[in-house]
Amino acid sequence: MGKRTSIMAKRKSLLSALKHVNLPVKIQDETHEVNPMTTHIPGVKVEKTEIGVAEIGGKKTMYIKMKLKGEL
Repeated sequence: MGKRTSIMAKRKSLLSALKHVNLPVKIQDETHEVNPMTTHIPGVKVEKTEIGVAEIGGKKTMYIKMKLKGEL
């Protein structure tokens, strides 16, 4: 049980550290809608899937935006 507690503490400290990261992110207004992707999460369906390009720290990166419907 002590090991699990230390893992959870590490996760929380990592998440709190990530909250303080300040990367310059530029997201373009234009995205392209594609056929909805599938998910293997029980009870969740994908309504809409879009692909776009964001500029993070001066480098262009593709991203996928999914609109999900359902309950976990």
